[in-house]
Amino acid sequence: MLCFRVGAFVCAAGGYRVFADVVRDLKATEQQLVGQLESVRTAIAALRGDSAAKAAVSVAPVVRKRRRLSAKARAAISAAQKLRWAKHRAEKK
Repeated sequence: MLCFRVGAFVCAAGGYRVFADVVRDLKATEQQLVGQLESVRTAIAALRGDSAAKAAVSVAPVVRKRRRLSAKARAAISAAQKLRWAKHRAEKK
């Protein structure tokens, strides 16, 4: 059972949640359901043999490659950090 008060939502457990949190949660649920609906529609279209559905099913999600530092860049970062620590230790004395 949903009960609303001015500016707040009463949870079933009795705790209060800010109305904005409720709206955010509902939007997140909506996005999840939209994604599920698209999957169902794609599956139905694929079973019917629609060409657009075949193209949509065959497209793999784009996976972003992890950026790697070169050995030269890692060495430069290491040297700079060692200099910072040396300066820090010298200031402590």
